[in-house]
Amino acid sequence: MNTSLRNETSWVTKGVIVYDIIVIILLLITSTFSKPMFLGLLFGSIIAILNFRLLAIAVNKTVTMPVSRAQIYYSSQYILRMTIMGIVLLVSVKAPHLETLGVAIGLLGPKFVILAKKLLIDKLKRKEA
Repeated sequence: MNTSLRNETSWVTKGVIVYDIIVIILLLITSTFSKPMFLGLLFGSIIAILNFRLLAIAVNKTVTMPVSRAQIYYSSQYILRMTIMGIVLLVSVKAPHLETLGVAIGLLGPKFVILAKKLLIDKLKRKEA
Protein backbone atom coordinates (compact mmCIF):
# COMPACT_ATOMS: atom_id res chain seq x y z
CA MET A 1 0.00 0.00 0.00
CA ASN A 2 1.28 3.45 -0.85
CA THR A 3 2.54 5.63 2.00
CA SER A 4 -0.07 8.40 1.80
CA LEU A 5 -2.86 5.82 1.68
CA ARG A 6 -1.37 4.02 4.68
CA ASN A 7 -1.11 7.33 6.55
CA GLU A 8 -4.72 8.18 5.76
CA THR A 9 -6.03 4.79 6.92
CA SER A 10 -3.95 5.11 10.07
CA TRP A 11 -5.34 8.60 10.68
CA VAL A 12 -8.93 7.40 10.22
CA THR A 13 -8.31 4.44 12.53
CA LYS A 14 -7.04 6.76 15.26
CA GLY A 15 -9.95 9.10 14.59
CA VAL A 16 -12.45 6.26 15.03
CA ILE A 17 -10.90 5.45 18.42
CA VAL A 18 -11.35 9.09 19.50
CA TYR A 19 -14.88 9.03 18.06
CA ASP A 20 -15.68 5.93 20.14
CA ILE A 21 -14.38 7.58 23.30
CA ILE A 22 -16.56 10.63 22.62
CA VAL A 23 -19.60 8.40 22.00
CA ILE A 24 -18.94 6.47 25.23
CA ILE A 25 -18.69 9.75 27.18
CA LEU A 26 -21.98 10.91 25.64
CA LEU A 27 -23.60 7.59 26.52
CA LEU A 28 -22.40 7.93 30.11
CA ILE A 29 -23.68 11.50 30.34
CA THR A 30 -27.12 10.53 28.98
CA SER A 31 -27.25 7.40 31.19
CA THR A 32 -27.79 5.14 28.16
CA PHE A 33 -24.49 3.31 28.56
CA SER A 34 -24.86 -0.46 28.86
CA LYS A 35 -22.75 -3.50 28.16
CA PRO A 36 -24.68 -4.42 24.95
CA MET A 37 -24.35 -0.82 23.72
CA PHE A 38 -20.60 -0.83 24.43
CA LEU A 39 -20.11 -4.22 22.75
CA GLY A 40 -22.19 -3.08 19.77
CA LEU A 41 -20.15 0.10 19.43
CA LEU A 42 -16.90 -1.85 19.70
CA PHE A 43 -18.04 -4.50 17.19
CA GLY A 44 -19.31 -1.90 14.71
CA SER A 45 -16.13 0.18 14.99
CA ILE A 46 -13.83 -2.80 14.42
CA ILE A 47 -15.81 -3.88 11.37
CA ALA A 48 -15.88 -0.29 10.06
CA ILE A 49 -12.09 0.04 10.39
CA LEU A 50 -11.56 -3.31 8.65
CA ASN A 51 -14.03 -2.28 5.94
CA PHE A 52 -12.18 1.01 5.45
CA ARG A 53 -8.88 -0.87 5.12
CA LEU A 54 -10.45 -3.21 2.56
CA LEU A 55 -11.54 -0.12 0.63
CA ALA A 56 -8.00 1.30 0.75
CA ILE A 57 -6.51 -1.99 -0.48
CA ALA A 58 -9.07 -2.20 -3.29
CA VAL A 59 -8.40 1.38 -4.42
CA ASN A 60 -4.65 0.87 -4.29
CA LYS A 61 -4.87 -2.32 -6.35
CA THR A 62 -7.45 -0.92 -8.80
CA VAL A 63 -5.31 2.03 -9.93
CA THR A 64 -2.64 -0.33 -11.26
CA MET A 65 -5.05 -2.44 -13.35
CA PRO A 66 -6.29 -1.96 -16.90
CA VAL A 67 -9.70 -0.25 -17.02
CA SER A 68 -11.76 -3.33 -17.91
CA ARG A 69 -10.24 -5.46 -15.13
CA ALA A 70 -10.37 -2.55 -12.69
CA GLN A 71 -14.14 -2.14 -13.10
CA ILE A 72 -14.82 -5.82 -12.48
CA TYR A 73 -12.40 -6.02 -9.55
CA TYR A 74 -13.65 -2.87 -7.86
CA SER A 75 -17.31 -3.83 -8.32
CA SER A 76 -16.68 -7.25 -6.79
CA GLN A 77 -14.85 -5.65 -3.86
CA TYR A 78 -17.76 -3.23 -3.37
CA ILE A 79 -20.25 -6.11 -3.29
CA LEU A 80 -18.02 -7.97 -0.82
CA ARG A 81 -17.80 -4.94 1.50
CA MET A 82 -21.56 -4.33 1.40
CA THR A 83 -22.23 -8.03 2.04
CA ILE A 84 -19.98 -7.86 5.11
CA MET A 85 -21.90 -4.81 6.33
CA GLY A 86 -25.22 -6.61 5.80
CA ILE A 87 -24.02 -9.67 7.69
CA VAL A 88 -22.76 -7.49 10.55
CA LEU A 89 -26.12 -5.72 10.83
CA LEU A 90 -27.98 -9.04 10.66
CA VAL A 91 -25.77 -10.47 13.43
CA SER A 92 -26.39 -7.37 15.54
CA VAL A 93 -30.15 -7.79 15.18
CA LYS A 94 -30.03 -11.50 16.07
CA ALA A 95 -27.44 -11.36 18.90
CA PRO A 96 -28.95 -10.46 22.28
CA HIS A 97 -25.62 -9.24 23.67
CA LEU A 98 -25.19 -6.58 20.93
CA GLU A 99 -27.19 -3.37 20.69
CA THR A 100 -28.06 -2.74 17.03
CA LEU A 101 -27.94 1.03 17.53
CA GLY A 102 -24.43 0.72 18.99
CA VAL A 103 -23.31 -1.34 15.99
CA ALA A 104 -24.77 1.23 13.59
CA ILE A 105 -23.07 4.10 15.42
CA GLY A 106 -19.78 2.20 15.27
CA LEU A 107 -20.18 1.45 11.57
CA LEU A 108 -20.67 5.15 10.86
CA GLY A 109 -17.45 6.08 12.70
CA PRO A 110 -15.13 6.45 9.67
CA LYS A 111 -17.75 8.56 7.88
CA PHE A 112 -18.02 11.00 10.79
CA VAL A 113 -14.25 11.10 11.26
CA ILE A 114 -13.65 11.94 7.58
CA LEU A 115 -16.41 14.57 7.59
CA ALA A 116 -15.05 16.15 10.78
CA LYS A 117 -11.54 16.25 9.33
CA LYS A 118 -12.81 17.85 6.13
CA LEU A 119 -14.83 20.47 8.01
CA LEU A 120 -12.01 21.31 10.43
CA ILE A 121 -9.36 21.56 7.71
CA ASP A 122 -11.62 23.75 5.55
CA LYS A 123 -12.40 25.96 8.54
CA LEU A 124 -8.70 26.36 9.40
CA LYS A 125 -7.76 27.11 5.80
CA ARG A 126 -10.43 29.79 5.57
CA LYS A 127 -9.15 31.46 8.74
CA GLU A 128 -5.59 31.46 7.42
CA ALA A 129 -6.56 33.03 4.10
